[in-house]
Amino acid sequence: MKRTYFLTLLSVVLLLAGVPRTFAQEPQEPDIDKIVNSQIENLTKTFKLDEIQVFFVDSILQHNYPAMVEEITLTRKTGASNDETFQALSDKWMAATDEALEKVFTEEQWQKYLKSAYGKEKKRRDKRMANRISAH
Repeated sequence: MKRTYFLTLLSVVLLLAGVPRTFAQEPQEPDIDKIVNSQIENLTKTFKLDEIQVFFVDSILQHNYPAMVEEITLTRKTGASNDETFQALSDKWMAATDEALEKVFTEEQWQKYLKSAYGKEKKRRDKRMANRISAH
């Protein structure tokens, strides 16, 4: 169960950070502050965000990432161990992040975002979410 939680959270973190990692035998919980700061740096550089956009992106990520981790942790504590459950929680928070970023980015930045690895992951996430809705 702890491994499932960690693997789900780690896959989200890696997708967000866009940086390959080397894993040790005994993985540690990721440092959310480092991840958020790295993500802000990456978004700022990749999409040439101005100072106001950086402020909003920082606010969005400083709220959404810890909230996602907290919800996943609470769900894990209830005894949930199904990978799909954790994937659905991750998808929910990442979709909320995308929605907020779309409001902060210019049209040109958003189009570039959609063509990037972030956009490809957004398409996969949207498809998973649509499949979950249609399955119910």
